[in-house]
Amino acid sequence: MSESKDLTVPERASVALGAPKYEQEIRDLVAKTVTITEVKNKDGREQCHGAMMTLKNTRVAIEKAAKAAREDATAFSKAVIAEEKRLVALAEPEEARLQALRDAWDAEIEREKAAKAAAEKERVDGIRKRIAEMQSIPAMLVGKQSATIATAIEGLEAVEITLESHQEFSGEAEVAKLAAIHKLWEMFKAQKDHEAEQARIAEERAQLERERAEAAERERIAAAARAEEERKAREARQAEEARLRAEREAHETELRRQREAEEAKLAEQRAEIARQQAAIDAARAEQERIERERQAAIEAEARAKREAEAAEQTRRDREAREAAEAEAREKARREREQFAINGPGDVEIVETLANHYAVEIGDVMEWMKKFDYAAADEHFAAANVAAN
Repeated sequence: MSESKDLTVPERASVALGAPKYEQEIRDLVAKTVTITEVKNKDGREQCHGAMMTLKNTRVAIEKAAKAAREDATAFSKAVIAEEKRLVALAEPEEARLQALRDAWDAEIEREKAAKAAAEKERVDGIRKRIAEMQSIPAMLVGKQSATIATAIEGLEAVEITLESHQEFSGEAEVAKLAAIHKLWEMFKAQKDHEAEQARIAEERAQLERERAEAAERERIAAAARAEEERKAREARQAEEARLRAEREAHETELRRQREAEEAKLAEQRAEIARQQAAIDAARAEQERIERERQAAIEAEARAKREAEAAEQTRRDREAREAAEAEAREKARREREQFAINGPGDVEIVETLANHYAVEIGDVMEWMKKFDYAAADEHFAAANVAAN
């Protein structure tokens, strides 16, 4: 056993099978039979059969030795696995108990750390949220009326920043408050100027509308005069066209009379030619009838086949079309549901208002800046209560 442990796996397999002996034996047998290249008579057949059986017996002996070696290796492997399981079963319970004690201690320490970190985060987040709310006031009031901005300035100036309320962030909070107030004052002044400019623009737009109305009336009068002139010219053209049409019809009548006389003469000539041709056509017609009947039979068979194929294709097309239509309906339904949830985008709202009221995009953008959401919400809430 100690010697087998010093050998490699291939070497151990070679020893178990007796490979060196068998290898030399096979080489010797092959060397003796290499000269047998064909069987020409009974003696040659016996020689070939004897050499083959010798090789076969050697092969069978090798296979038996290999099978015995594999069975021994399988039994050894099973015994090793069983012993492994027995030894592991002795250690696993105590290992699991000690691991559970260690993991419980680690979990408690992590829970305490997480609780402290969460409390500290909540405190810091609360202070930073109040600071962020002050910083966001100017952005929330963009486009609001100057009176609304003035009210926000008064409210923000009344906010007190103390060490008790903002702790180590009191300095940052004071800076944020002053910056927000400064920004609001700038917005207040700009909005006052904007409101004055909007009043001036409104007056100019009203003047422009009056001028447009006057120009439209002048254009209407000029258009009426042009229409009268065009009517008179049209009546003169129609009278001239009627005269020319009467002359053309008289000329066409004379040409038609002459053509009818010539056609009558030609008809007599054609009748004679037709009588002569009829005899020829009768013989040809009989031959053609026979050929048509044969072709009709062939075409009927081909047509029946095409109609069957067309019917099958029509059925497949109909099923595909119905499936596509069902998919399109489902897609449209999902799109309607998605639109009902999301509503139109900002750009679509602005373009729809501009098209509806026939104004410029810039005009609608200015309206949106003056939109008072709170006032509109109160109005529709009151209307809803009244309706109910």
